[in-house]
Amino acid sequence: MYLQPVKQRVFRNSNGFTLVEALIALTIFLACAASFPLLYDAGYRAIATSKAEKNIEWEIFIIQLRNELHMSKNWYISGGALYYGEEDAKISISQYQDKLRRQINGQGHEVMLQHVKTSAFSLEGGKVYIHVTFQNGEEEGASFYPFNRETPS
Repeated sequence: MYLQPVKQRVFRNSNGFTLVEALIALTIFLACAASFPLLYDAGYRAIATSKAEKNIEWEIFIIQLRNELHMSKNWYISGGALYYGEEDAKISISQYQDKLRRQINGQGHEVMLQHVKTSAFSLEGGKVYIHVTFQNGEEEGASFYPFNRETPS
């Protein structure tokens, strides 16, 4: 009977990891672990960018609405919509699906604010209040004072 030397049997044994296999597994683990902070940072920046865009859109909406309301005297709320302007050009701001839209004399579809879950307008003491809940759960609100000396009806 022929006996193999002990050294040859150790190299042919496939019951465990070799040093090369352990180094390859460690290299793969370190590559994954090193990329985790990069992926986390990219995700955080994407979320921050989307929030900044929503805030900019809200600010533009408020500025535009404030400018239009300051030029108008006839403010009133009916059916969940804000109406203002003269009789020949009655402007309305209302929610349509997930958007706040602007219409003139009931025509047109100018999107002023998007991703809106709910919106509410109220008129108290001559001031217009607007409260908006966005689809991501964030809430915003604003109030508008009359620019003209006459109090809106």
